[in-house]
Amino acid sequence: MMPFRQFLEFVKPAVNQRIEEVARGEGDIDPAVLPLLTRGKRMRAGLLLRIYACLVPGWRTSLRQVLDLACAVEFAHAASLILDDMLDGDATRRGLPSLHLTRGEGRAVLETIGILALPYALAAPYGAGYVAMLASAQRRMARGVAWEMLGGPDLPASERYDAIVTRKTGCLFSLAAAWGGMAAGADGEVVRALARFGLSTGKVMQIADDITDLDALANGVRQSRPGSESLLLQSVMERSHPPGANGTREALERVLEREIRDAAAGITGDGWGRVPLEAKVAFRATIYDIVGLTLGKEGPIGGDTPRALFPQR
Repeated sequence: MMPFRQFLEFVKPAVNQRIEEVARGEGDIDPAVLPLLTRGKRMRAGLLLRIYACLVPGWRTSLRQVLDLACAVEFAHAASLILDDMLDGDATRRGLPSLHLTRGEGRAVLETIGILALPYALAAPYGAGYVAMLASAQRRMARGVAWEMLGGPDLPASERYDAIVTRKTGCLFSLAAAWGGMAAGADGEVVRALARFGLSTGKVMQIADDITDLDALANGVRQSRPGSESLLLQSVMERSHPPGANGTREALERVLEREIRDAAAGITGDGWGRVPLEAKVAFRATIYDIVGLTLGKEGPIGGDTPRALFPQR
C-alpha cells in the first residue's frame, strides 16, 4: 500500500478538479476566490479517501460520492480559513494574499457564507445523515475558534488547549474519517472508531501546526494575533517550567510525541476488530505522515520513531 504522502499526490488532481467544477458551477463564487479554493495540502480529503481506499478494494477517485464528500470537507475547511485569517490578522494564505486584504472584510465574510453552502450541496444527495454530521462539525469548529479568540472555559491551560483544538481542528478530521468509512459501507461501530481516529489525528496535526507557528514567531517570520499556539506554549510552561529556549522546545516535542503515540495506540479496541490489519497499519503510518507534512519535513516518516520528526540539535 502506497505511503500517505504518495497517495495524497495521487488523489489531489481529482479533488482539485472537482472543487473547481463545483465552485465554477453556478457562477456564484467570486473568481478571485478560486485560487484559494483550488490550492492546499488536501490532508482532510486525503484522509477520507485513504480510509475509503483501505476499506474498498479496487476503489477509484472517479466514484462520485466519495469524491464529493472529500471536496465537501475541503470546502468547509477553506471557508474556515478565510475567517481565521481575518481573526488572526494573517496576511497570506496558501501562498496568496489573504482574501480580507484583497477584497475587504465585508466581501470576505459574504464570500465565506457562499462557500459554506457548497459542502451542504455536495453532501445532501447522499442522505440527511451526512448533512447533520456536517452541521454538527461546523458548530463545534465555530465554538472552538470562539474559545480560542474570545476566551474559553475556566480550565488549566493544557485542558483548555485540548478543548479548543478538539473542536476547531479535530472535529473536521473526525468527520472526514467517519465519512470515509460510511461511504465504504462500514457499520456503525467501525465508523465510530474511525471518527475517534480522525479526531486524534486532527489534534496531532494542530499541535504540529502550532509548533511551526511558534518557530515562525520566534524567528520573526510571522506576525499575527495570539492563537492556539500561545495557549500550547502556556500549557507547556505551566506544566514543566523548562529552562530556556531549548528546554521549551524539548517540552513541546514531548507533547507532540505523546499525542502521536496516543493516536496510534487508539487504533485498537471497539470497532477495530473488523478493520483489515493492512488498513490499520496504513492508518498508523498516516498519522506520522500528516505530522511530517505539517512540520514541513520531506520524505516518509518512520512510524516507530516520533523523535525522527524533529531536526537533530
